[in-house]
Amino acid sequence: MSLPRLAARLVLGYVGAVEGAAALIRFRERTAAFEMAMERASALGRRLVVIGDPDAGLHTRLMRAYGCGDVCVDLNGCPRCPVTVVADITKGPIADIADDSAVVFVSCVFEYIAELDVALREVSRIAGSPENLFVVTVQPWTLTARLYPGAHWRGTVSSAATGQHVAMERVGLEEKLLVSGALGLALAAAFWPDRRR
Repeated sequence: MSLPRLAARLVLGYVGAVEGAAALIRFRERTAAFEMAMERASALGRRLVVIGDPDAGLHTRLMRAYGCGDVCVDLNGCPRCPVTVVADITKGPIADIADDSAVVFVSCVFEYIAELDVALREVSRIAGSPENLFVVTVQPWTLTARLYPGAHWRGTVSSAATGQHVAMERVGLEEKLLVSGALGLALAAAFWPDRRR
């Protein structure tokens, strides 16, 4: 095997290992944040509103990281959740969920919303204060954050005494093309047929 082919395969193996590790870390973050959200909702006597179908993601179909809460809000509904509200969090107040009435859990949803500011306002309206909002995002440095179909944003969530702060930046087409081009070149270098045989 040639040195460039070996190097390309090593790079791809490393990238695969990093993406897999990031998915495991995200799974743990989702589970922990959901537990904290349930405890907060129970302590305050509020409903726990989950934004996004817990089974909609590629990894979460294999193993669920969190549950449905008391109410699950999703564009297409949540087939396995007992109480589902079919709604778009960017289209105004969600029916039957009052201002400052719930603890809100959001996992890997903001990345795929075109109107992020509107969505943040709606979940803030429901939660009432940052202490009642629990958010998990895809790690911004991963390929998943840049290449997952429909991803518009990548960012982080930082925790403070006053709750969580969500900081997102747009994933541009140029960035998607650059990353997919580099990945394509690495795949070609690693697996291009050897004509010397």
